[in-house]
Amino acid sequence: MSRSSTEAAFLPRTRAELAARGWDGLDVLLVTGDGYVDHPAFGAAVIGRLLESRGWRVGVLDCPELESDGAGWERLPAPELFVGVTAGTIDSMVTNYTAARRRRGRDLYRPGGEPGRPDRATIAYTAAARHHFPGVPVVVGGLEAGPRRLAHFDHWQEKLRRSILVDAKADLLVWGMGESAVLEIARRLRIGKTLAGIAGTAEIVREGELPGGARVVPSYEELIADPDLAIDLFRALREENSPNSRPLAQGHGARWVVQHPPPPPASQERIDEVFELPYRRACHPDHDAAGGVPALETVRWSVNTHRGCLADCSFCSITFHQGRTIQGRSEESVLREVARLAERHDFRGTITDVGGPTANMYGLGCDRLERGEACLDRDCLLPNPCPALRLDSQSEGYRRLLNLVRRTPGVEHAFVSSGIRHDLLRGKSGELLPLHRDLVRHHVSGRMKLAPEHAAEGPLAAMNKPGFDVYEAYESDYTDECRELGRDQHLVNYFIVGHPGTTLDDAVELFEKLLERRYSPEQVQEFIALPMTRACVQYVTGRDPLTGEDLYVPRGARERRMQKALVCWRAAESRRLVEEALRLAGRADLLAPWRRAVARPTAGRSEAGRSAAGGTQGELR
Repeated sequence: MSRSSTEAAFLPRTRAELAARGWDGLDVLLVTGDGYVDHPAFGAAVIGRLLESRGWRVGVLDCPELESDGAGWERLPAPELFVGVTAGTIDSMVTNYTAARRRRGRDLYRPGGEPGRPDRATIAYTAAARHHFPGVPVVVGGLEAGPRRLAHFDHWQEKLRRSILVDAKADLLVWGMGESAVLEIARRLRIGKTLAGIAGTAEIVREGELPGGARVVPSYEELIADPDLAIDLFRALREENSPNSRPLAQGHGARWVVQHPPPPPASQERIDEVFELPYRRACHPDHDAAGGVPALETVRWSVNTHRGCLADCSFCSITFHQGRTIQGRSEESVLREVARLAERHDFRGTITDVGGPTANMYGLGCDRLERGEACLDRDCLLPNPCPALRLDSQSEGYRRLLNLVRRTPGVEHAFVSSGIRHDLLRGKSGELLPLHRDLVRHHVSGRMKLAPEHAAEGPLAAMNKPGFDVYEAYESDYTDECRELGRDQHLVNYFIVGHPGTTLDDAVELFEKLLERRYSPEQVQEFIALPMTRACVQYVTGRDPLTGEDLYVPRGARERRMQKALVCWRAAESRRLVEEALRLAGRADLLAPWRRAVARPTAGRSEAGRSAAGGTQGELR
């Protein structure tokens, strides 16, 4: 198993670097819209280092459009096996546009934060790869391609689109966490074997080539004719999401897109290996002149403990990308990484994060989840955590890990900046777990991130989130704990506006809760109908695909702006819309207290708890 070395060479980005390694060619070329950052938080680096560890010659063609006249595509030669294409760490449309479809002025994953990533970069890069490397198989993957592996609704065009595999004209699509699939692809291509049927992939086949036992789902054409069939498609995706599932087959004209089942959850040994590959934890020096890649700075000194999330929030695609099973690293692996960080000359004593998609899910699971199965007849966490979950022992395991990280020689602080699931900070009998006190005392760098998302019952039910009373109970306990410890620490809250199920009255209810606290976030998450999420189906059909209930869907731009203004109620640009919303909702009684609150200088919890929570639900958290 490979162990990390801060002196490992970057994967070749240019022909000169290729020659410096003594290579006369490449086996695999990875194309990405991100600037090349050699860090385990960047997918291209993970795939590249894993292939390298198996002896494959791998190059990284990052941001090929930075050079004019197509010269970027000539930076490296055609590979012998395949070109792997990813839009980057985040969906290119989310990176390029706000939820309101306004073009963003910054792209934090590119050199100097300068924009320039192509729209629908997976399609654009695949077309360019076909042109520059004719005859070489092209495999697409990542967070843009994976959720679009079947026909999907597109937020920016407000219409159904075909599978990205069809539109990109790629040879194969890897979905989910693609390490095992990519290794198998390289192995098969080396020996001249077909790529059909690889776990965690999708491919295009003809009518007579459908695998036996495949489950046929509504076709692209049927979904165009009847959008309500999106409910049937979502249910099929949810039911066939384990290693023992059937392939799904979706018609696209005379062809079929076949989604093969996922591989089994990665073993702890594999997860340890992936995170202990020899990453430099730096951007490629070619980008230093531009000021580096800004996204690196938020994660450079972070340590990832696990992947997966069993919360199943409606607006988030993690369940269909990383999976519900918590795939965690061993304690020993995490501590080895921390010790290596502490030995670096540029380490300043602070581990900025010890966590994952939800930090305190480290070690959480049950026998069924760890076999790659999911209970479709109940939720893991709601209305209460499933009795089969190892909640109390998991909490003690994460608490022990944090304590050991904190006590590593050279480490002065070990913070948890990943989101915390507050309803998991209580034991099965309802008492606060010891982890809560340890977090408040040792692992909060002034602000703890929590995601109540809303205050009204309707939106929270549609989001599959716990009730606001659960948040309020924890908020009170957190405040008491901080007071007892003499800590000036605050809660950073994430809220979503415009989510299906959110009426104007619901938005006013959230406004009241925020006004009580004199809390007005500078930014708020605006709902985006991300493909392959329950919330996307809610948006398209006006119904919840699991309960069948009708939902109110705020569709007009003005109503969404009013909902946003009610959250960011202190901002000068929000005031006209706040007044309009309160009058429209028949709540003119709130105008006077709101005006008094706006007139007061900002202070206390609302100001200290301000959050730069401008991310897109699930994808940027």
